[in-house]
Amino acid sequence: MSTDLPAEVRLFIDGRIDSVPHLETLLILFETASSWDAKRMSGRIYVGESATQAILQDLQRAGLAASEDGVQFSYDGRWDEGQSLMPRVVLTYQRNVARIANLIHGRPSSSVRAFARAFDFKKEQ
Repeated sequence: MSTDLPAEVRLFIDGRIDSVPHLETLLILFETASSWDAKRMSGRIYVGESATQAILQDLQRAGLAASEDGVQFSYDGRWDEGQSLMPRVVLTYQRNVARIANLIHGRPSSSVRAFARAFDFKKEQ
């Protein structure tokens, strides 16, 4: 059950990860500390090259990956400074692959969530 997962990891996945390939791409970027292009990464996550390029760009937009040229991507740890959440995400995923996959697959798709966010009205400041 997803409630067995650490709350901070569950919140991170719910709030910032769109799919299992997004999470696996982020984990590879984090664990290798090197730059990856879509072709190389697609061979690791078993997703087509154009879909992998979109995943890398999604992670960049989310502040989880960095790229200076839009071709080579690397992990961007600025979001995690002082929290050390990524090592807990890695460990939790290694120990709970099926639970985390079910958590991700059991929620609305990213396109449905993006559509719903369009109707999220913010308080005027």
